[in-house]
Amino acid sequence: MAKEDSVSVWAVKADEGLEYSAAARIVRWGGTGRAQDGRSVVDAAEEVLVLVKVNPKRGGADACERSLGELYGTEADYERSLARHIPAHRGLFLSAGIDLEASAESRAATNEWSLLDAYSGAVPTALIERMYDYGRYLLISSSRPGGLPANLQGIWNGDYTPAWSGAFFNNENIQMNYWQALTGHMAETSLPFFDFFDSSLPDMRRNAQAFYGRRGILSPLFASPESGLKKNLQPHVVYWTAGAGWLAQHYYDYWLFTGDRTFLERRALPFLKECALFYEDFFVEGPDGKSISYPSNSPENRANGAFEGSGGVSVCINATMDFAVAREVLTNLCRACEELAAEQESLPRWRAMLGKPPDYQINEDGAIREWMHPDFEDNYHHRHLSHIYGLFPGFEITAESSPRLFEACRIAVEKRLVIGLGQQTGWSLAHMANIYARLGDGNRALECLELLSRSCLGDNLFTYHNDWRKQGITMSPGKSVFQIDANLGWTAAVQEMLLFSAPGLIKRCRPSLILGYAGVFSIFNAAAGLTFQWNGI
Repeated sequence: MAKEDSVSVWAVKADEGLEYSAAARIVRWGGTGRAQDGRSVVDAAEEVLVLVKVNPKRGGADACERSLGELYGTEADYERSLARHIPAHRGLFLSAGIDLEASAESRAATNEWSLLDAYSGAVPTALIERMYDYGRYLLISSSRPGGLPANLQGIWNGDYTPAWSGAFFNNENIQMNYWQALTGHMAETSLPFFDFFDSSLPDMRRNAQAFYGRRGILSPLFASPESGLKKNLQPHVVYWTAGAGWLAQHYYDYWLFTGDRTFLERRALPFLKECALFYEDFFVEGPDGKSISYPSNSPENRANGAFEGSGGVSVCINATMDFAVAREVLTNLCRACEELAAEQESLPRWRAMLGKPPDYQINEDGAIREWMHPDFEDNYHHRHLSHIYGLFPGFEITAESSPRLFEACRIAVEKRLVIGLGQQTGWSLAHMANIYARLGDGNRALECLELLSRSCLGDNLFTYHNDWRKQGITMSPGKSVFQIDANLGWTAAVQEMLLFSAPGLIKRCRPSLILGYAGVFSIFNAAAGLTFQWNGI
């Protein structure tokens, strides 16, 4: 429906009966306006301001009238609206940044020219900087206190039925979305993450009880704003139990970065405790006194069965990730209890549980094993690297604390190259860049970002799940799936390439980590007044 100064639309999605609506108020300076053929037409105006409100869950004329009423009550002054927006955005956006000393000419280039240079083999320094800033912008815009966390598309979608239902995927993707937040001095963008998963606790308790008859929480592999229940019965969905513990890492890291003891006491500690209760009931003790995890799954890989007729096996025993995550949960839980002088009766039991997981195992080829059981052999033809969780995104394995395991993780990553970096996708290239940065291999980390920029970036700099190059220069709608995790993972990778921090350890980058460029490079935290700088050769 159109009027001289407004347009409103409403509809019903036929196959689901869901209503939705949108309304726009049109403010013009000069010229004329009229309603014509269901449109609002403006002629010869000096300036036009359009205020839009979308209601994704209510349709009909009444919903549109309510939306228009709110828009008519909104001040129609772009400059004043922008002036209110700038402090809210700029203070957060500029709280950290990088300067790789790109040339003024390179920084002024359009996205299309920058991408053409990248595709031709020379990724511009300015594109590295721009993608870093863009990832910060996208997270700030799609994860604000009081709202939902960033899902697979953030707040940008364009499809009524988005890829993978626009869900919150908890076996890598949503975690990657937030890897940059704390190290990039944007802790408040993490709050929707905690609000969402706190609200899912009842459903996750129900999962643990319904599937395994256990206490504590069992995270679904993917969730929606309406439900945290496990509803998909694919083996890699049903039998993956490390999800909640992986989410718990973000809770404890928030305390480490912010020093917010109230958060530690009221949110991080309770969430960690729920995870530990599940492990306490779920793990069983083997003849050697060590814990056994089964049924078990290493996302989203299949083991090579070591017994006749087994083939590829998704449901296994003792996925290495299970114990890496459990060890991290119990370590952080005990530290939280010690900090708060809390849970004194349970603390000895949790400390004892820390000695139960089996030690990491190393294959004959020197790589850390993905399944710690003789019936299952590693399958290197896969993108996920869940079994090196202790190296990244965890902090258990470092070159300083565990050099032998650190080397075993490095070899495990190299073994994955049997499929080649070129066979990675958008999110996995961002993940690999973070891993190589953690390994101290700056050249490989940069190579991952360069490949990503050549194959999975659109001209609006959104990252795509798959390689679009075989589709020609112009992508056809629907053929490349937009997925925001690689955008956000890019920013995290650059931060990891410049500066590494773990509890008790901060390492300034070595020259090989600084993207291979010469000059002066710095990552700064404006709010804290800190600048970390390396003078290149």
